[in-house]
Amino acid sequence: MINIHDQILPVGTQIGVYEIKGTVKVNPFDIIYRAWNHHLKEQVRIQEYFPNDFAVRASDGLRVEAKSLEDKENFDYGLKAFLEQAEMLTQIEHPNLVLAENSLPFNGTAYLIMSTRDGTSLSKLIQSEAVFSETELKFILVSILNALQRIHENKMVHGGIQPAAIFLGKDGEPMLTNFAAARLVIAARTTQFSDELASGYAPAEQYDPANVPGPAADFYALGATMFACITHHQPIAALGRVVALSQGEPDPMGSVSAAAGVPYSVELLQVIDWMIQPEYSCRPQSAGEILTLLKSEQTSDSAESSPAKRAITEVVNRNPIVKNTLWIGVMAGIVVLVTYGLWFEKKPAELVDDKQSTVASQPLFQRNPGKTAVTPVIIKEERSATPTIVAQSNPELGSEKILEAEQQPEQIDLKATLITKTDEVLIQKYLVAAEKAYNAGYLTTPSRNNAYKYYQMVLVKEPENAEARDGLLKIVGRYVQFIEKAKIEGKLNMVRLYLQRAELVLPDDPKLQNIRKELVAQ
Repeated sequence: MINIHDQILPVGTQIGVYEIKGTVKVNPFDIIYRAWNHHLKEQVRIQEYFPNDFAVRASDGLRVEAKSLEDKENFDYGLKAFLEQAEMLTQIEHPNLVLAENSLPFNGTAYLIMSTRDGTSLSKLIQSEAVFSETELKFILVSILNALQRIHENKMVHGGIQPAAIFLGKDGEPMLTNFAAARLVIAARTTQFSDELASGYAPAEQYDPANVPGPAADFYALGATMFACITHHQPIAALGRVVALSQGEPDPMGSVSAAAGVPYSVELLQVIDWMIQPEYSCRPQSAGEILTLLKSEQTSDSAESSPAKRAITEVVNRNPIVKNTLWIGVMAGIVVLVTYGLWFEKKPAELVDDKQSTVASQPLFQRNPGKTAVTPVIIKEERSATPTIVAQSNPELGSEKILEAEQQPEQIDLKATLITKTDEVLIQKYLVAAEKAYNAGYLTTPSRNNAYKYYQMVLVKEPENAEARDGLLKIVGRYVQFIEKAKIEGKLNMVRLYLQRAELVLPDDPKLQNIRKELVAQ
């Protein structure tokens, strides 16, 4: 029998612009790798579709294929489910959802590229007996509910919420990870289905493979996770609760709001009790219902969330697992904040060059030791044809003067020329970055690196730039191709998502308007 550990991609394997650096976890249906993105110069995680029951690594050491003709149907069925979930995740951005940067059908299988963050999982904090205040617990709950509201709006469910699926960053922001819906679809075709359910967190209806889980399944799992945070005990398995209640016995899990000595408000405990009702129809049916009871003005998007985030940060930092690296993280954050603007303005080539040796460039203006460094800025006024030069000196020296155009015309013309050349250099670098992002499939996502973003940066500097305008048309054209393919496959949800992304780029494009009319007519 083939051992799945023998099927792992070796360190150094290249998948597009990504290089495998190690293995994080081997699961029955996928393999998670640590990797390096040579394009963005950052660490990522890669989830490879690899169902051990149906798949085997080909002789070339890269491709994945079905073990036999009999397994091919199940392999293809699972691959389709994996890709659909991956594509959907790449279209959804939310501060409390793991950032899915890209999905790649490649090597006979598929890969989901995800961002990485420093922090720790909620399960490790529970194991360390961390005590959550009500502010902290409520902030986690509201943040994850906001994330669930977003994915449920896109006709998705998570399917496997548990403490291990909630990650707390060092910035205090909770993040929902480890989507399980596609994995459960695949597991339903094996004998391992019940093994893939998180005991104590999965609701009773999920134990029937024929059931398609709805939003209330996620609310049960999230409520059970809050129960674990409060009690530091794993919740009673849902099937055991159902059996006991059907026999007229008390609920073995009891009511958290009726428990003695629990230091939380009745309001919060009653919400959790509502979420963990054994019967699907007795639970909340939308995240909005729960958020209303929890005073939705205190969501993660509000200013009031800052104290809660600081409290969560303290809880994370009290955890010995991450405590030793806290100072490094804080110092790194300070450095990033100080240098962030300079990095983009002075070294935009790093966005578009894979070789670090090629990005070094000389500064446009050399500072002369002992003299005030002057940065020229041209300000044009509508009523005057004469530009004014505002020369700002080094703030540390506290000196500043304004030079009129008529005083030093030769110097003004030279500086204006230098500024124009600087813009031209930036425009070319943004265009190269846009082309690379487009070729990599980064059309409008992820937010940090996509073709639409770079073309917009060009148009800010040169509104009539023909290459940037053509680039926007190319992006819309690619989305139209995706839309037509999704229509043929009957994936109306994907049609709507692709249309929304395309309309973000060119809302008045006639092709998009016709597609929108077709959707309304259906």
